[in-house]
Order: sequence, then C-alpha cells, then structure tokens
Amino acid sequence: MSKQVPTHYRKQPIQPIEIIDAYGLDFKRGNALKYLLRAGSKLGEEKSDDLQKAIWYLVCELHSIGLADEINEHLSAHSATDA
Repeated sequence: MSKQVPTHYRKQPIQPIEIIDAYGLDFKRGNALKYLLRAGSKLGEEKSDDLQKAIWYLVCELHSIGLADEINEHLSAHSATDA
C-alpha cells in the first residue's frame, strides 16, 4: 500500500484528487466527494461511515453559504409527512 494512493483508491482508474482538481473543489466539497467515491471500499470501515462523513462535509458547506437551516427544515417537513 502506498501512503500517497491507498489501496481503497487504487481500485479505480481515476483518483478522487484528479476529479477534485479538475473541478476546482474546495476542501469541504472535495472531502465530501472523496468519501462518496470511497464509500464501502476502505478496509475496516462500513459504507455508512463514509456516507455520514460525506454528509457532514456537505452540511458544513451548507452552513458556510447559509442554507443549512433551510435544508434541515425541508428535510424535517418531509420526514414528518412520511411517518
């Protein structure tokens, strides 16, 4: 295993960092993408762990642009009607 490109990333022909660089993603959006792309492939981690990390970074990004409260209200309203 290489510390620069761990095994869970080498399974695919395109590395997350290449996509992050190509799209000019900032830290939060880049990390969200990284966790989405590796979800379920890192030894010893559940798919849900990486998906939760991706969500965490996306919520941080939403906070930085002032949309987190609006999104939370929207999600709460839909979960209340689904119950």
